[in-house]
Amino acid sequence: MKKKKNLPPKKMNQTDIYHPLEDSLDFQADIIQLKNSIDGLRNHIQKLEEKIQDAEIHVNLLTRLLTTLCIEKFGMRVGVLKRLIKRIESEAIRDSQIFHLESLYKLSADLEKRIKTTPTPPKDDPWEEIS
Repeated sequence: MKKKKNLPPKKMNQTDIYHPLEDSLDFQADIIQLKNSIDGLRNHIQKLEEKIQDAEIHVNLLTRLLTTLCIEKFGMRVGVLKRLIKRIESEAIRDSQIFHLESLYKLSADLEKRIKTTPTPPKDDPWEEIS
C-alpha cells in the first residue's frame, strides 16, 4: 500500500468562509423580485380579462343590432336569417380549416428548405469510374 503524505492544513481565505446571512439575504431578494413579477402578471391578466369582457359585450350588441336590422329593416324572415347564419358559420369554419392547412403546408415547406440535401458528387469524380 502507498502511504499518504502528510500535507499541512489548508489555510482559509476570507472568501472560503460561509456566510449564511448573505445567502439568506440574496434568497430573500430573489423571493421579493418573484413576488413583484407575479403581482405584475396578475394585474396584466386582470386587465386582459376586462378587455375580453368588453369585447364580448360589444360583439353581443353588434349581433343584436344586425339581427334587428335584418328582420325589421330588410324584411328577412327568421328562418331565412337562421339559414344564412348557419351557412356563414360553416364557411367560416371551412375557411379557418383551409387557413390552418395552408399554414401547416408553409411550415413543412420551410422545414424542407432547412434540411440539407445530400451533396451531389462532382462530374469528374474518380470514384464513379471505379465503381
